Amino acid sequence: MHHFGVPGLANGLAVMRDEETESLWDHITGECFDGPLAGRQLDFWPVNLTNVAAELARSPDTILLRSSHRSLHSVVMKGIGKLVSYNRKGTLLAPHFRRSMSGEIDTRLPEGEQGLGLMDGVAQGKFYPVKAIPLGDAIEDEWLGRTVRIERNLLDGVPMATWLDSDEPPMQLLSRWYGFSFTYPNCEIYTSK
Repeated sequence: MHHFGVPGLANGLAVMRDEETESLWDHITGECFDGPLAGRQLDFWPVNLTNVAAELARSPDTILLRSSHRSLHSVVMKGIGKLVSYNRKGTLLAPHFRRSMSGEIDTRLPEGEQGLGLMDGVAQGKFYPVKAIPLGDAIEDEWLGRTVRIERNLLDGVPMATWLDSDEPPMQLLSRWYGFSFTYPNCEIYTSK
């Protein structure tokens, strides 16, 4: 059993560290990249982001738990966000995010472009910009020899993918372009047909 915390950033993304060995882990792929457990792989699965209205529409029996806890970090970052202006590309990346980056951000898309990243383990990924997926509608696309359906719910606007042949979700993550492209360099990018 391992207990994880977030000690810092790599490539503008949170890095996990286990308390037992102080090994460092990629929070997207679950791969240990530094420390005694380097090369090991955690199990990982898709997590869908949503809002309360969309979740209750999907699963009316959902029990809602709400915490009133607000960390000092979240309060400070919210305040900074109100004071800092956005750069010319419309992306707010704090200086410590930029300092953590190991190279230049892939310029095929704007660095802050939001999208749904599909992943096949730690080897392959494909990025679907949110703006390419019609709200309240769906797209179908071929990836890895299978057909995937991606739709955006009207209640939350968040894209969600399922394989058509099994109705199961592929590994997926709502992400900003800079983070996904650092994790999956040279990944495919979906373009509207």
